[in-house]
Amino acid sequence: MITIGLTSSRRTYVWTGILSGIVFPVLNSWIADRLPYELIVSCSLGFAIGFAFNILIQSHKQGRIIQEQKLLLEQHIKRIEELTLIEERSRLSHELNDTIGHTLTSLIVGVESLRSSLPDAQIERIDSLVGIAQHSLVDIRKHLHQLSHTPLNHSLSESLRQLTEDFMKSTGITVKFRVIGSETLVMQKINICLYRCLQESLTNVVRHGKASVISVQLHFNSQQLRLQIEDNGIGMEEIQFGFGLNGMKERLELFHGTVSVHSESGQGTFVICNIPLQTEPVHDAIRLLIVDDQVIITDSLKQIFDQHADFNVVGTAGDGREALEHCDRSQPDIVLMDIRMQGMGGIEALLEMKQRWPDMKVVFMTTFEDSLQAATALERGAEGYMLKSIHPREMKEALKLIYNGGTWIDQSVATRVFEEMKRQREQLEKIGSSQGNYPYGLTKREMEILEHLSSGLRYKLIAAKLFLSEGTIRNYCSILYSKLGVNNREEAIEMARMKNIV
Repeated sequence: MITIGLTSSRRTYVWTGILSGIVFPVLNSWIADRLPYELIVSCSLGFAIGFAFNILIQSHKQGRIIQEQKLLLEQHIKRIEELTLIEERSRLSHELNDTIGHTLTSLIVGVESLRSSLPDAQIERIDSLVGIAQHSLVDIRKHLHQLSHTPLNHSLSESLRQLTEDFMKSTGITVKFRVIGSETLVMQKINICLYRCLQESLTNVVRHGKASVISVQLHFNSQQLRLQIEDNGIGMEEIQFGFGLNGMKERLELFHGTVSVHSESGQGTFVICNIPLQTEPVHDAIRLLIVDDQVIITDSLKQIFDQHADFNVVGTAGDGREALEHCDRSQPDIVLMDIRMQGMGGIEALLEMKQRWPDMKVVFMTTFEDSLQAATALERGAEGYMLKSIHPREMKEALKLIYNGGTWIDQSVATRVFEEMKRQREQLEKIGSSQGNYPYGLTKREMEILEHLSSGLRYKLIAAKLFLSEGTIRNYCSILYSKLGVNNREEAIEMARMKNIV
C-alpha cells in the first residue's frame, strides 16, 4: 500500500486510494474469511504514508525547479541592467564624439591646410595650435573610451571568459573555457555576435539541457573563427530551431557565418558557430572612392586611409554626379558616400551605380541616425550604412568585410533598420498580393526569387539581377521558406517542382 501511494499521482490518487483503502482490504478479508475493518485501517494508513512521501518528493523537485528559475531570472535581470547601461553609455559617448571629436578633427585638418600659405615665422604658432588640438583630442578619446568601457571592449577571448565565469557564479554549473590558436583582432560586431551566441547557448543549457558541466572552446585560424559549446545534459532527439537558435543563426548570417547543432537523447548537445575571416583583399589594396560635399571630411578620410596599405584612395568627389564620373574612370571596388549632398544625392547615385556597375560596393556614411533612410539605402542595394563617428579601425575592418561580400549596418540603428525594412516589405507584399493570386500566399517578388533559386542562382547573383542587397534577398528567402513550410533552399526548390509552382 505504501508503494502504491508513493507511485500515485495527483490525477489518480482518488482511484488508487479507493482501491487500496476499500476494495483490496474487502477482497482480502473475504478470501481470508475475516472482518475487513482492521485491514481497511492498516491499508489506508499505508497508502496515506506512501502518498505523503510522494507529495514531499514532488515538493522537493518543484523547489529545485523554482531555485533554478530564480537563478536564471537573476541572470537575465543582470544582463538587462548591463545592456541598458552599455547602450546609454555608448549613446552618450557617440554623441560626444560626434560633436567635440568631430569639431576638433575638422579644426586640425583645417589649420594644417593653412600651413603652406603662412610665412615661416608663423609655422611655430601653427604647430602649437595643432599640438593643443591633438592633445585635447587624445584626452577626449581617452575619456570616451573609459565612458564606453564594457566587457565587450576587451578582446573576444577575455569577454567570453568573463561571461563563463559570471555564469558559473550565478548558476553553479561548471564551465571549462579554452582558447585554441593565436588570437587575432576581429571587428567589434563579430565580438558582440559570438558573445550573444554564447549567452544564448548557456541559457539553453540551464533551461533545457540540465547539464552539470559545459565545455567552451574558441578556435582561431587564418580562415575562420569557431566557437564550440558542448554539455553533458539530457540532449534531445530532434533539433528544433526555436526563437533562440534562429536568433543565433540570423546574427551569424550577417557575417556569412553558420550555426550547427548536434544532439542525441542522453548524450548532451554540441553547438558550433563558424564565422569566416577572409578579410584580405584579392589584389594589393582595396580601391576606394570617397564622396562627400564637405571637403574637410573627404580630406580627413583620405589621410586616414592613406596610412593603411590595404586601401588605395583612387579619388574624392563632392556629389553623386561627380562620383559617377570618377567611377567611370577609375572603377573603384568600394564607394564610400554621404547620403545628403548638394546636387545629386547618395540614393540617386546609388541607383545609377548599381545599374551600370552591379559588382561595385556602395557604403553610405552619414552624421544622422535615420532608420528610414538606412532601410531605403539597403533596399536599393547598398552594402553598408555607417555613422561618420565610427572609429577608423572599425571602419577599415567593416570595409574589408563588405569587400568580401558581407553587409555592415551601424549597431545604433540596426534594430530600427530591420523593423523599417520589415514594414516596407509587408507593404510590398500587400501590393504584390493584390496584383495576383499565387500559391501558398507568395507575393510576386517571392515568386520571382523562387524562379531564380530554381535556376540555380545564388543569393549574390539574385541580388545583382534584382538590384537589391544580398541581405534583402536573404530576408525574402526566409519568408519564402516559412510560407512553403521548408527549412532551406534545396527543400524549397524540390517542393516548387513537385507542386508545379514554377
